[in-house]
Order: sequence, then C-alpha cells, then structure tokens
Amino acid sequence: MTQNFPTRGFRATTRWHDEPPAEFHLRRAFTLIELLVVIGIIATLAAMLLPGLAAARQRARRIQCVCNQRQLALTWLVYVADNADKLPANGMNNTPTPLNKLWVQGSFFNTSGSANTFILDPQYALFANYLQTPQVYVCPTDRDTASYYGQFVQKVRSYAMNAYLGWSGPWDTRLAAPPTYRLFLKQNQMTVLMPAGTFVFQDVQPNSICWPYFGVQMQVDSFFNFPGSSHSRGAVVAFADGHAEWHRWRDPRTLTAFSPDYHRHADASPGNLDLVWLRERTTVRR
Repeated sequence: MTQNFPTRGFRATTRWHDEPPAEFHLRRAFTLIELLVVIGIIATLAAMLLPGLAAARQRARRIQCVCNQRQLALTWLVYVADNADKLPANGMNNTPTPLNKLWVQGSFFNTSGSANTFILDPQYALFANYLQTPQVYVCPTDRDTASYYGQFVQKVRSYAMNAYLGWSGPWDTRLAAPPTYRLFLKQNQMTVLMPAGTFVFQDVQPNSICWPYFGVQMQVDSFFNFPGSSHSRGAVVAFADGHAEWHRWRDPRTLTAFSPDYHRHADASPGNLDLVWLRERTTVRR
C-alpha cells in the first residue's frame, strides 16, 4: 500500500534554505564615509594614547636604571664594610690580572675591552663576588651592541665610577693631579665639605664610556667623559650614601655630547653649568 506523506513541511524547509528571510535583504555593507569615520576615531585615540605609553615606558626605564645604580652603590658600601673602610679600587688596567683587581675591568677603547669578559670574574673584578647579575651593569636605554674598529660587540657596562674614589695605580695625568684635589681611598676620609654629596656611579654617554672610571675636569671647562642623557634629557647618578637619583642637564652641549674623538677625553665646553654641577659632587681641593 502506497502512503503519501505531506510535503508542506519539506517545502517550508527547502524554502528556508534557498530563500533567506526578508530581514536578511535589509543588511548592507559599511559605506566609505562610515569606514573613514571609524578610521579617524581610531587614529585620534592612538594619537592620544601613544605619547602616554611612550612616557610610561621612559619612566619605567629610568626607574630600572635607578634600581641598577642603587644596587651598585649598595655593593660599594658593602665592600667598604667588608674591607676595613677601604674603597674598592678604581682606575685603568691595560692587562687585567688577579694582582690588579678593579671594581670592574676593561675599557671601551678596543674591541676586546668592550666585550669585557672580566666583569663577573672574581679573579679580576672586585664586585664579582657581590653582584653576579649582568643586567645590573647595563642601563636599559643603552644600545645592545657597540661598534669599535668595524666590529660589533655586546655592551656589558653603561656605568662608570668617580675617578677620585679608590684610584689604584698610575694616575691619569689628563685629570687634575691628586696633590691639588683630594683622592679618597677610605670612606672616613670623604669630606663633609660637599653638602651636595659625592657621586660614585653615573650613566655614561654610550660613545664616551671608556675605562671603569668617570673623569671630571676640575680646573678647565672641558668634558673628560660625557654623562648620559637618555633619561628625559638627564642621567641617573648614585651617591656615596647609597641613594640614586635622576638629574636633568641644562646645557644643550651636554645633551648633544659631540666629540670628533671621544677617546681623546678633551671636549671644551666653556661656561657649561652641568660641569659645575659635576665638580661640586666629584671632589674638593686639599
């Protein structure tokens, strides 16, 4: 017996798939004007937010640099406490050996010094037993590599120590002689005649960094080393009491930090107030 099934439901189902409901025909794409308005709104929001994000990133890097130098300053203080008030050795060594340790070793005058493998080696570096974190020695705004004589090497250090603190070995005669200015070898010798404090560590302009020490010309208006200026036109400086702070430079010549040869360490800058600021925190006359 043949049974006929109703087809009404089947037709309705077929019609549903083949012919979309009427409301589907009401949908339409965005017009060009609407798209341009949306793009304009997004661009406006981006223009408002990006400067704030960039400023926040700069602040974060500055805070990290302050933390780095605070750790270096505290390491300096711990070393002093462990060594009968003696300041960690500072200076220059062409050939580092276990007999002439400095707080760190190496220079940036040549490629091998730039890739300073002694920085965390206790045989050569006094800080190696205290501070074994490589990132602490590098400012977060510093470039990753340095180019010397056509070779690129990894940057391992962004900071340098005040030349008048803990100097060891022959004096660099390009700086004012110690008989005229105090060279401190022990913490209890450090003068109270410097109300602004004595700086220990400092950002160094990437092209100007060289030996482990930071030289300041005490008698002539000239830069021996240029300070860094990557933190909102300023640098981070650590002091002998263990604190670190940001200082903004005032003279455009400090910010430009131009030198035809950074390793001559003799860049005149007459009347530069930033040099005055540095001298007041470096040393004093005998």
